[in-house]
Amino acid sequence: MIKVGIIASQKDLGAKMGYANESTISQIINEKVKEPKDFVDRLSSFVPDLNKEWLETGEGAMLISQDNHGGGQHFHGPITGTNPQFAGHDFTNNPPCNFGIEVERVIAAMTAQADLTKEAHEITRRAQAQVDRAQAQVDVAQQQVNRLLSIIEQKLNIVMA
Repeated sequence: MIKVGIIASQKDLGAKMGYANESTISQIINEKVKEPKDFVDRLSSFVPDLNKEWLETGEGAMLISQDNHGGGQHFHGPITGTNPQFAGHDFTNNPPCNFGIEVERVIAAMTAQADLTKEAHEITRRAQAQVDRAQAQVDVAQQQVNRLLSIIEQKLNIVMA
């Protein structure tokens, strides 16, 4: 849960499960306190995909949605205990890879961004064409004003400085 960002720490999990003592989860995992009767229910309601059988017995997959035949090696034992190698950890080694799903999401997001960028470039190109046409009209108007001033100068014999 820490790895995927659901919780920040064991203390955070305890707080989110409604335990007043910040170290309750650590104490339960290390068997320093007896597991509260409602612990499995609280944890299951907080993370509905957790397999209650796995929590209670250590048997089966940790997650209900996890394919136990997906190619990973699974530790079948209690999640509590004094062995720090296993206590409170995810016991699946080499789980099935879901990296392809994430890559597809990234590619889809990048494709959408590329489409938006292409659209923005087209809008910018059209706006620049409008600015160019307006500048051409200003240039023609300036030439006409200059020609008019020249005619006035000739008629009035005025030399403009």
